[in-house]
Amino acid sequence: MPINSNSSTSTVSTTSSTSTSTVLQHIQSHRDVPVEQLFTKLDIVGKGAYGAVYKGIHNATGTILALKVINLDTAEDDIIEIQREVALLSQLRDSDRHNCIGYHGCYFYKTELWIAMDFASGGSIRTLLKPGKIEEKFTQLIIRETLIGLNYLHRQDIIHRDIKSANILLTNSHRVLLCDFGIAAPLQSTNHKRSTFIGTPYWMAPEVIADGRLYDTKADIWSLGITLYEMLNGNPPYSDLTPAKVILKIPRSQPAKLEGNQFSNGVKEFLAACLIDEPNDRPTADELIKHKWIKSISKAPLTPLKDLTNRYSRWINSG
Repeated sequence: MPINSNSSTSTVSTTSSTSTSTVLQHIQSHRDVPVEQLFTKLDIVGKGAYGAVYKGIHNATGTILALKVINLDTAEDDIIEIQREVALLSQLRDSDRHNCIGYHGCYFYKTELWIAMDFASGGSIRTLLKPGKIEEKFTQLIIRETLIGLNYLHRQDIIHRDIKSANILLTNSHRVLLCDFGIAAPLQSTNHKRSTFIGTPYWMAPEVIADGRLYDTKADIWSLGITLYEMLNGNPPYSDLTPAKVILKIPRSQPAKLEGNQFSNGVKEFLAACLIDEPNDRPTADELIKHKWIKSISKAPLTPLKDLTNRYSRWINSG
């Protein structure tokens, strides 16, 4: 098995996101310390296919981190996906400076794998959608910051392959971070394309669904457009259909549009650019950063995003 589930506590790898990080310096100098002494698990904040994500504390510094705890008693295919995520996280040096989740190390504990990452206390954008749709002025900031992360990945020939609101996080300092690299993948070195059918159906680009068709980073651009639509409307297109029906619907339908005077022409044009059916005609992440809808708020601060977390808190407190 690629990852030895019978190993004792040990460090798999640790990558410093900033050379001055106190947490990482401590982790690197205490590689042989049992993981349960390095960290304390607190509340569970999410569940996934392979395990759960906990809010945790780095005991030596008191720093709050996210601890992704994976049960390694899984199928071989699952282990391979877990390995891929760990490899990509460790590869993405300085990722937190480019709006991708920061990685602090990976450890074995009994039959578990613990992955320590940045903690985003604001939760996912999907969570922040629970009280209702998100106003365009907020989506501009979220999309701007997500594009920075996508541009960083794409410049390294990495496709995320699962861009959606649930994989975009907000920190307590209102930073926007891309997360969940479980199905991200490098482009094939020979043709810079992939052909694997993978992702979440509602956000999938037509070329990903098409049988045997090659695709590249432009598939992420389509998914970003669907994520924008999702934020503005509360759900992605065809959310009333089953995933199986959506897979049939997307390649045969016209791309979704924003209807109504409540949306600016800028956002309508931006969405239309993301959802161009022919991937070669879709703009890159770098080109979208220069789109007028994004450029108009290029220097705008992220502090207004606190209104989203405040709205969610009020919604929770209202019962």
